[in-house]
Amino acid sequence: MSKYKELDGQLNKYLRLATFPVAVKLLANPEELNDIKFLKKPETKLALCQIFSYARYYGWTMGCEREDNVCPLAGISLGFERSNKLFEEGAFFVGRYNETKEAAKKTTATMPKLPFEQYNAIVSGALNRIDFQPDLILIWGNSAQIMRIIQGSLWKLGGRISISTFCDGVCADTISNAILTKELQIAFPCLGDRRYGKAADTDLIASIPMGIIDEIIEGMEKTHKAGTRYPIPYQISTPEYFVKLKKQLEKVEKN
Repeated sequence: MSKYKELDGQLNKYLRLATFPVAVKLLANPEELNDIKFLKKPETKLALCQIFSYARYYGWTMGCEREDNVCPLAGISLGFERSNKLFEEGAFFVGRYNETKEAAKKTTATMPKLPFEQYNAIVSGALNRIDFQPDLILIWGNSAQIMRIIQGSLWKLGGRISISTFCDGVCADTISNAILTKELQIAFPCLGDRRYGKAADTDLIASIPMGIIDEIIEGMEKTHKAGTRYPIPYQISTPEYFVKLKKQLEKVEKN
């Protein structure tokens, strides 16, 4: 069994995921895609979040070069495209997410960005099937599943997990910010991930850099043993309505 298949099994033991955990690797040289087994490349241009959907729903290993991506936010965030004046002045967000140009410019300035041309391609695949060494793992889950990941991450060090988002360009939060900080990132699927990537209304996303994955799994294991588990065990209590109804029926039968 490969270590990534074993890792997939550990995640599913504690999270019971509906879709595959997605392994992601950024590549400086697009030719490295040729060394990856069972790789599929898009036949048409697409939004970057769509390759993650192919991986998490179907188990496909998908490679995307900078030229294949049409999402400008993803392109700028991952350094596939150079940030431009139009973007930096807030033109992407004014009148859409922000009322004024000043507010939109402030939003734009907060988006995490990798250096231009540091990476020129990306590959994603179902964690249990990959043959490449990923940089991070993306997990789409409901709030209880993501809660368990957070609890696992806090087992050793304690404290709190902070979420920073403007709810668009989710790859900036889940990929760029995870690469830059090397820390767990929790994010909301953006409009593009919902419209083009099949993210559900109930989904949240956890992005786990590989350097901390073992620590998080250990934390989930320890908290699981302590009784904090998924699915959350509900407390069984006596349905008082049925007790009352049964007493009424017994009373009628006696009469």
